[in-house]
Amino acid sequence: GRALPATIAAEIQQQFIIPQVAIKVWDVDARYGKEPFAEGVTDDAKAFASSLTQPYCGVNSGFEAVQWLEDPAMAMSVALVPLREGAADAASPAFGMLVLASPDPQRYSSGMGTDFLERIAELASAALSRLRKG
Repeated sequence: GRALPATIAAEIQQQFIIPQVAIKVWDVDARYGKEPFAEGVTDDAKAFASSLTQPYCGVNSGFEAVQWLEDPAMAMSVALVPLREGAADAASPAFGMLVLASPDPQRYSSGMGTDFLERIAELASAALSRLRKG
């Protein structure tokens, strides 16, 4: 269980050739409360993730979530992907967020199709939901 977020991040990074990937999950089972993937997320970041009805793609304008990456300074463009139970239901609160980042400012842009990101979100949400409380 505890290696799951890191494994998913590594797989996404390799399969889609993404320079940097980070995942945070909150409202997790107490066993995982002290894991790196469950720590360091403010209420603001959680609220922001829940407010996204679809992945945000565009320039990094100082998002807190970018600080979860290994090298935030190299994140010129980002995709911020909310993770939800029943990923298609934008009304349910997010329980995590996936951050994809590139040093290429054009890699993620507001005009790009988010279908593949939503598919990634569905797969990641399904896998990570087992870390949750209850």
